[in-house]
Amino acid sequence: MELIFAIDLRKGLVVKAYAGLRLNYKPLIINSIDYSDPIRLLNTILKRVDLNTIYIADLDAIQNLGSNSKLIVNILKAFPNLKFLIDSGFDYPSSVNNFCFFLKNKNLSNYEIILGTEKLKNYNLRVFFRKRVCRISIDFNGFEKKWIRKIKKEKIKSKLIFLFLKNIGGRGVSVKEIKAILNNFPLNKCSVAGGIASVSDIKTLDRIGLDSVVVSTIIHQKYLGTK
Repeated sequence: MELIFAIDLRKGLVVKAYAGLRLNYKPLIINSIDYSDPIRLLNTILKRVDLNTIYIADLDAIQNLGSNSKLIVNILKAFPNLKFLIDSGFDYPSSVNNFCFFLKNKNLSNYEIILGTEKLKNYNLRVFFRKRVCRISIDFNGFEKKWIRKIKKEKIKSKLIFLFLKNIGGRGVSVKEIKAILNNFPLNKCSVAGGIASVSDIKTLDRIGLDSVVVSTIIHQKYLGTK
């Protein structure tokens, strides 16, 4: 099972996510050490953890408050050997097309698009997959059952991320709930994000047979805050 490290960007800085309460997110500072520069953060983490994939959530784009696209370009250029999963609040296929065209003009290809159901319009999902590989992030915000039904009905075969928004920040995972959801999909195409608080949680999810887990808080706690 792969470990994917998540970065939340707001106004050009990495912020500390907690419980999905985005207005309360603050720049990432641990033990008085500032890790809000995403390139510095990744350089620090990569010296201590073997990672191949990074998840980037552009919170400004997701909330229609601007964009961190130029910063995302700099991050992708700084780490050409990493793969980045990018959630920039895509809603219609045109928004994905425009973003991919923007990155293509920068000669960047080390990324995949994340389609977060929080922003997706109730659209024919297959259209998003005609020209590219995407993953769908099913955001647990009260509408997840609708999207699970839609994905099954349209027979979407992409990788899926089950994002438990209210658990973000290492608030714990519900293994029983996760197992019930995963009965609907191939385990080797499923990831869980939100709430993973310990190595024990990771081992438990690994035993289930997931493709990957998306984490941030446990990495912050274990590997940051010391010089």
